Amino acid sequence: LILFMAKKKGEDVGKRKGNILFDEVDLRTLKILKQTKKDLSIGEVQDKIKITHVSFKIHFRRLEKLGFITKERVPKTYRHLLKITEDGRKLLELFEK
Repeated sequence: LILFMAKKKGEDVGKRKGNILFDEVDLRTLKILKQTKKDLSIGEVQDKIKITHVSFKIHFRRLEKLGFITKERVPKTYRHLLKITEDGRKLLELFEK
């Protein structure tokens, strides 16, 4: 599963003509965040998906930019917690049908 987004005129979204909008790792990330009762850190989600931190950064930043998740910093730490948004839940429902 890979969805592509066409480059809009004047928008700097990369050097390719189209960029990946949503892929299997993104879908798994949303599923994990929806199924988990507590908020998870970036590292905890990354461990569940079993990919490197560098690779996962691309995915969570894209999901955050698209409005499917939010990232909140834990005070006095370097940790961030990820939360699925209502739009993320709605998108997940489309794939679960």
